[in-house]
Amino acid sequence: MAERIYRTRIVSYLLSKQRIHRIGFALSKVNTWPDMAILDVRCGFNGRSFEDHVSDEYKITGIDLKEPDEVKMQHPQFQYYKQDAKDLTMFDTKSFDLAISIGMMEHVCNRAILEQMAREIERVAKQWIIIVPWRYCWIEPHFKFPLFQLLPERIQNALMKLLNLHNLGPIVRNNPSYIRKNYQWLSNTDWKDIFKADRVYVLTTLEMIAIVKKG
Repeated sequence: MAERIYRTRIVSYLLSKQRIHRIGFALSKVNTWPDMAILDVRCGFNGRSFEDHVSDEYKITGIDLKEPDEVKMQHPQFQYYKQDAKDLTMFDTKSFDLAISIGMMEHVCNRAILEQMAREIERVAKQWIIIVPWRYCWIEPHFKFPLFQLLPERIQNALMKLLNLHNLGPIVRNNPSYIRKNYQWLSNTDWKDIFKADRVYVLTTLEMIAIVKKG
């Protein structure tokens, strides 16, 4: 039901406006200029989270684990590399004016790997923005269920099986630890410490946070 509602035209339009606002808010917390070099960590296969909503003058490098022919970006100064974020040795130290990651780090539930990614971002970028769901978001953005992230695992699994949230019901039925192993909702303090950030901002829509290190 929730997935069908979120695919309607009006909701899709509102979500697009929300993404535009989110990017504008996050970028307002760092130093920006027209031709800055940006690293998009786990950029995805299209630009709806970032590239579609920023200046054409930005020079954007995207990395992800997808094959190059799967990545379809419209941004005129975008280039893509298939690369794991825990190893950015292909890039020189401080070679990017900004690194950004949107809706990815909450899936890296192995703390050692998460911290390895954080250190690589710290090495290659002068500033960074990490956007993840807020621990106390009113509607969890993946599962679109009120306060899902605060529920006990057994109740989360029961809801997944009953409502097929995020179309993951069959997966959770076969693997009851799936959510715990693939999603995490850390405290603002934990996120700030991991990424050595200056500040954590709760976005005005109250569903995501921006973990920011300003140069």
